[in-house]
Amino acid sequence: MYEYNKVYQELAEILNERDVEKIYKNFRGMQINFPMRLYSRESVKKELATHKGEIDIKDTAMKTGYSVYTIRRMINEIKGE
Repeated sequence: MYEYNKVYQELAEILNERDVEKIYKNFRGMQINFPMRLYSRESVKKELATHKGEIDIKDTAMKTGYSVYTIRRMINEIKGE
């Protein structure tokens, strides 16, 4: 059996071979940059707006990868809208 190139081998260790082959088929030849944050700013704001009074700012910051300051700023933006 052939060995994967380094990046594909790293993915195979995290995922499985079937998923690595899907990634290869769909993205080969491309350079992919993964953002530092998994969740979009818009979706975080939407979630904050949905749960207005019951938000733990520090917990939300840790879960989303945004800073406490940014979460507070988003809350203020929601209040201003």
